[in-house]
Amino acid sequence: MKLKSLKIENFRNFDNVDVNLSNQNVIFGMNDVGKTNLMYALRFLLDRDMRKNGFKDTDYFKNDTNKIIKITLGIDLSDRDTSDDSKHIIAKVGGARSGTGSELDVFFFQVEGVYDESEYVGIPKIYWGNRLDELEELVQSGIFSPLDNLFKIVYLDPTIDLENTFSKNRKRLFDQKKLNSSDIAISNEIKGLGRTLNEKISSMGVIQTFQTNITEEYKKLKEEDISIEMKSEISINGYFGNLIPYIKRDNDDNIYPTSGDGRKKILAYSLFNHLIQEQEGNKIIIYLIEEPENSLHRSMQIALSKQLFESKVYTYFFLSTHSSELLYEMDNASLIRIHSKSRTNCESYIYHVEDTYKDVKKELNKSLATALFAEKVLLVEGPSEKVLFEKILEEVYPSYELNGGYLLEVDGINFEPYVKVLKALDIAPIVKTDNDLKAKRGQPKKFDLIGINRCLRLIDAPTKNAVEIDYFVTNDEGKEEKDLKLKEQLIYDKKIDLFQENNEEIVQLKERNIFLSQIDLEHDLYEVIGERMEEILGDSPIQYLQSHKLLNMIELTKELKKEDCQLIINHNLFEALRKLVPNVN
Repeated sequence: MKLKSLKIENFRNFDNVDVNLSNQNVIFGMNDVGKTNLMYALRFLLDRDMRKNGFKDTDYFKNDTNKIIKITLGIDLSDRDTSDDSKHIIAKVGGARSGTGSELDVFFFQVEGVYDESEYVGIPKIYWGNRLDELEELVQSGIFSPLDNLFKIVYLDPTIDLENTFSKNRKRLFDQKKLNSSDIAISNEIKGLGRTLNEKISSMGVIQTFQTNITEEYKKLKEEDISIEMKSEISINGYFGNLIPYIKRDNDDNIYPTSGDGRKKILAYSLFNHLIQEQEGNKIIIYLIEEPENSLHRSMQIALSKQLFESKVYTYFFLSTHSSELLYEMDNASLIRIHSKSRTNCESYIYHVEDTYKDVKKELNKSLATALFAEKVLLVEGPSEKVLFEKILEEVYPSYELNGGYLLEVDGINFEPYVKVLKALDIAPIVKTDNDLKAKRGQPKKFDLIGINRCLRLIDAPTKNAVEIDYFVTNDEGKEEKDLKLKEQLIYDKKIDLFQENNEEIVQLKERNIFLSQIDLEHDLYEVIGERMEEILGDSPIQYLQSHKLLNMIELTKELKKEDCQLIINHNLFEALRKLVPNVN
């Protein structure tokens, strides 16, 4: 079984949204945009405890109870030959599936809420079927629906508490029915030890004196023929009633209390997982996990990310989060961005880490995950560009991140995977890159226009053919040899020519927020503040910056003043920076 789609109509702050799903779904967005409401939509559909009280008038979009609430979950059953969950659904829904071929690959579950004015409540009605326009209504018995035989919703809220979770479930965890014959023998022995323990306690002088004194004090207040005795609660409540979890580290005989909110939270999740897996039998468990990063140290968030995206326990889940660390291990996940301007919108994108990036998945995800929480993202090639731009923004517009801007270093020149995801989620990508040329392997005089072409690929435009640059000269012996100084000059001249020759495409790219340097970042910078660069770095600042890019760029930025930064950001060569921030003067 694969989760495929979720459509929400007229529910809370959602007028009409439709998102693509995978089995692992990440919901993100600013506070109060509807992340929790999206989870509640699923709960109203699949959790009878949520449905039992019906829909309130406040559950209707803009309180318009004349419209029908409709929440529809689509699933893919094309793996029915190999998936036990798909087989389980097919067995339970029976004749609700009809048709042939690909018609049998999809199935829908739906809840409708038609408001009853006389009862002041929206009455939930459940439907299922593989044809949206011919869904079959399910007969409900009280609050129970046949749908409840299929799914179990497990909602884990941000305030999950270890002590509460353990205390509430202690009897279920240590059910007396689970005791085998050996356990029963041990249990009887413990009870005998409990009686002995109480006898020993009662024989202590300090206890006997206390019992006598407290009995006398009691009788002064109320005359009764009684005596007070002290007992260990092990014999009263049973030994399970006094159990609490402790931590024992490997190769350490000592045990430690489970102190610390983070550790307690992780343990509470573990208890839930154990209980659910043990008790729900063949029901399909869908986890709704809301902002688990609360109280978790960064390292624990990364550990939880591994559990969520790689553990078989969490086959199906919806995770709402503000944490980029929780997304480090994501792959084949649906990213669901909820954002609001005049109305609430949802954009979704099935994020898959391509084989090329499998070895650096965590780094790729780390860079991308932080950008997902922005409105506009300026993508740059490497750390030297990022250092420079951060300095400029710090001086000219230090609140750019508060206003939804973000600088993302792509660690190279492969902008495509980032741009693709950001655009799909309606986050505006802005690209700044160099006009690079690269010699073709085995053809030293042929150069690919990799700078222009990387930009053209971002807008799905035709790429340019390689150009020839002949930097070979004839030596005294009549043989051709490379002239590296000539090569450097010819490449420089060719870049300027190409930039001018492709002016139409350059303009088109700018309209799409893709900005190509005429030469490269260092030459762009020199054109704007050349004299200041020479003052700070010496006579050949471009070569100096390019020799040790990051270190020398840091040296330069330390000396840049606010007026230098204002000159840079206001120059047409740095229009990309202005796109990230509003109203720069």
